[in-house]
Amino acid sequence: MAKDTPPKPSPAGKPPAGGGGAVTKAPKEKAQDDQVMATNSSSIASKRSVEKFYYPDEPHFFRYFVSKLQRRSPLINRGYHLRLHVIDVLVRNFLRSSRDTKCKVVVNLGCGSDVLPWQCLTRYPEHCTPPEKVKFVDVDFPDLIQRKRATVLNTPELKNMFPGLESSAGPVVLKSDQYYQVGCDLRYLDTLQSALAEIVGGDIEECSFLFVAEVSITYMETAGADNVIRWASTVGDAEFVLLEQILPDGPGHPFASTMLTHFNKLNTPPKSVHVYPTLDSQTERFKSRGWRSVDAWTLWQAWADSDVFLSDEERKQLEEVEAFDEWEEFAIFGSHYCLVHARTISPSEEKKTVAEPRGVVDVPVKEVKVQYDEVPGQRGQRRFGAALSLTAVEGSSVEDPVVVNVMGLGTKSRLSSCDVYTTTRSEGPEGGFAFKEGGPASRMCHSLTDLDGGIALLAGGRGSPSTPMEDCWILEGGEMMWKRTHDLPFPLYRHSVIPLGRKNMALLLGGKGTDGVFGGCLLYEPDLGWIEVDIVGDVRPVPVYGAMLACLAGNGIDQFIGIYTGGLDSTKGVIADQVLDWELDITDFKKPTMKFRHLPVTRGDDARESRECRRLLTRFGASCSLLRPETLVIVGGVVDGHILHQQDEVLEYVVSEEGVKLTRRWSMTIEDGMPRPLLVGNSTAAVKDRNLLVLGGGATCFSMGTFWNKGVYTLHFDNTPGLGDDRRWAHWKTVEIVPGEARNSSTEKNATGPDSLQPGTVTPIKRVRLKASQDFAKVMKKGRPVVIEGLHLGSCASTWDLDYLVSKVGADRKVVIHESSTQAMDFNAKNFRYVTTEFGDFARRVGAGEKLYLRALSSEKPAEKPALLSEDFPALVPDFMLPPQLSAVDENLFSSVLRVSGPVNMWLHYDVMANVYCQVSGSKRLILFPPSDVEHLSFAPGASSSSIDVFASLGNSGGALSQTHPHEAVLSPGDVLYLPPLWLHTATMTPDSTNSIAVNVFFRHLEHSGSYAPGRDVYGNRDLAAYEKGRQDINRIAKSFQKLPAEAREFYLLRLADELRRKAR
Repeated sequence: MAKDTPPKPSPAGKPPAGGGGAVTKAPKEKAQDDQVMATNSSSIASKRSVEKFYYPDEPHFFRYFVSKLQRRSPLINRGYHLRLHVIDVLVRNFLRSSRDTKCKVVVNLGCGSDVLPWQCLTRYPEHCTPPEKVKFVDVDFPDLIQRKRATVLNTPELKNMFPGLESSAGPVVLKSDQYYQVGCDLRYLDTLQSALAEIVGGDIEECSFLFVAEVSITYMETAGADNVIRWASTVGDAEFVLLEQILPDGPGHPFASTMLTHFNKLNTPPKSVHVYPTLDSQTERFKSRGWRSVDAWTLWQAWADSDVFLSDEERKQLEEVEAFDEWEEFAIFGSHYCLVHARTISPSEEKKTVAEPRGVVDVPVKEVKVQYDEVPGQRGQRRFGAALSLTAVEGSSVEDPVVVNVMGLGTKSRLSSCDVYTTTRSEGPEGGFAFKEGGPASRMCHSLTDLDGGIALLAGGRGSPSTPMEDCWILEGGEMMWKRTHDLPFPLYRHSVIPLGRKNMALLLGGKGTDGVFGGCLLYEPDLGWIEVDIVGDVRPVPVYGAMLACLAGNGIDQFIGIYTGGLDSTKGVIADQVLDWELDITDFKKPTMKFRHLPVTRGDDARESRECRRLLTRFGASCSLLRPETLVIVGGVVDGHILHQQDEVLEYVVSEEGVKLTRRWSMTIEDGMPRPLLVGNSTAAVKDRNLLVLGGGATCFSMGTFWNKGVYTLHFDNTPGLGDDRRWAHWKTVEIVPGEARNSSTEKNATGPDSLQPGTVTPIKRVRLKASQDFAKVMKKGRPVVIEGLHLGSCASTWDLDYLVSKVGADRKVVIHESSTQAMDFNAKNFRYVTTEFGDFARRVGAGEKLYLRALSSEKPAEKPALLSEDFPALVPDFMLPPQLSAVDENLFSSVLRVSGPVNMWLHYDVMANVYCQVSGSKRLILFPPSDVEHLSFAPGASSSSIDVFASLGNSGGALSQTHPHEAVLSPGDVLYLPPLWLHTATMTPDSTNSIAVNVFFRHLEHSGSYAPGRDVYGNRDLAAYEKGRQDINRIAKSFQKLPAEAREFYLLRLADELRRKAR
């Protein structure tokens, strides 16, 4: 039978004809066969995707069974990789094991198009020899096996790995010394036993067998599947590896119901899942059928089993394959699949069977009344948003607040909107509900923290997992306005943020960013921005993201205490077993300190119960709320190893100095007709009377569909009778948030960014020293210019002057120079001319104070090749070097340009590539502008140069620079200026210099080389390919409006221009 598909019964209940001879099929049966083949094709297409991207350095074999590569989503790739990996490990261990038998035989039951034999020969060749000692047998229905046989025989890359392959007429349709194919219906075990006896020469009892059934026999009638398991235990020394679906929390769990519906629609319902829904029942299944030793895992548990399947390092390496953040969905998927490893002979070292937690005993269970208010259609369907109760909105109140669920992932893409909920007795805020212009761009996995005075802080988030965000915004509920505030010092998502006291402060811990997982703490103060908190004491938190953070007590001013627990451990790739309390001291805002302490989780004297209480507390992606002082209510998320059972989804813990204690399970009362919610990806908001709203949420259920929560769930922890029909919650409307900052706004900007000061104010560029190449990597990551001091550039710093250059370059060397009649050169006006002259004459004239400038070109092909100091001026090479701290420049080198100038100003321009400007002799003054200033600096469409005379315009209020944010660098000999790409800049000599000598080194900074425009780029400032294509698109768009009246054409083009502007912000 094919993987993930049920076996087909043989006609009239008879064993299939030897060799899988053709059988006339009824149309209905043929249609079902087509469905089976399609399902098999889907499965191997996913495995082909894993093979391609997760195993790039080994031969690929699925490619011969898949006509076209389809890259699957990260969730499906990760899930199939885990499926393949755990089976591979157990097969590998079998091949490596010492056996007293004559032969080892790996039998793949329901093999489909799997390539297990070829992978084993490739990965473990030393354990697959000699051929007569190790054999591989593929078993499936005759018609499918015939197709597989044809593919193998017609593909040299498959056929040649098993010499002597030949077809046969019996059930063994293909055979060699080591590889065999058997066409057999698994209901007819006598046929299979006869085939195996033929393969091993009749000595079945003298062989060791490993039977593999990867999502195959579950589609048989359960009695038939059980017969396969019982029969396999009778062949002697045998092992069995079973991978199939389970229902750990019953068929009513949202993932389970989605999975079962999917297979039912395909007319391929799994049968065994209802009889053996748990690990315990699967273990007993095997033990009662002759298997002496049985180990069982969920796939989610196997993921974290470092002793057997994946080491911490192996899990971390998978992060390099593709960006991944579907952890909740991965955990739920893995919890619904079991892996069973059974043996007829107990292993020499008895391994503890992985047990399924049975839940905590003697914990009071109290029903929490659940009110469900359905939201029709797709309204309200968003995941990984953030909710907030607004009472400052005009027309709302504590009794009837407005609740918003902001941004997140919708049914098709990330959303730049929020859902607005009100009670049905409220008519909504007076005057409607709409945000004023400006606000954050679409995102998910961000934080939204309710501060004091009706305002909230939105911080970070992400687009894709590889594009975290650093911008932060203040939402003023009363004004319905978003205002940009201090950015995070680095991008983060899935961080934890809580409010502190009454000064609109907030505390941030953890989170994931471009540089990995943040292991520190940040304090937000409205005037000072984000301040790094110094962690004192012996305990430092393991860097995690997706953790729970709560403030339990404090004086509300400068002393706070709380708890920090769970999250994903970045060092291991599993949920962190971490429960900490913390004490924050912000007596000195500028030097806040934080101390952590490990907290025990206890449940009386029962160690097992205490461990289970701890496991249920350390979650990923959960929300926590203070029900009462020092009492936490935890909702949803995922835990280590297994699914969260319904009775454990909402728990109450009490925190004290002695530790954390599970005090109550809140069992949600799901009434008839009320869909059970999936408590992942949801948002929660606390409202009056200790009620908690659960909004949005759901999950992609692997390849089986997406489950959405389709309403508002209100958890009444006081067990109040309900709000009544006049106070049901209703989805009032969806409101768009227009991304970007409001035009002509005096909004506060990022205090550390390029736009922090008033327009026109000149900001000195920061000066730094670098100890290692990693320091320069951090500089590049921040994307801000810096002046680097103290670098060793070679002997040039002490030897280079005009006379020395002439002696090395040669007085008669021809060079092309700029000869200007005015100090301010203008590329657009061409107020200079290009002159070819001898280098000696050029140096003499520069020394005499003439307005000349040399930007060296390639000596070989100046119109085709970039300049390289090593090729163009080889005599100068021994004098100049890039130090080790700038190794990234050398590794990505594009060009290195010698620049020599007299008293002239370089025009305002930008470079597409990053570069370092190494000042060797003389001094330079440079003025830089952030890329966002480009619209204020008179750059014509497609031009990289402007005619503005920056040095003449500085200080003129209301002049050409009035809306810009200039930055200044003064370079002395030995200084190196790092110029990030697209920072606009101009340069002049300082008054105390008569000439300047520098080396300007350009390097490629983009990871994807395809981002650069194709073709010739001598100067390294050709605009990126996307911009060049975009200009062509603009021309096409403009032409499409030509036939409209002038007013309509202007109207719509201005609207499109405004839309582009907003997307840019």
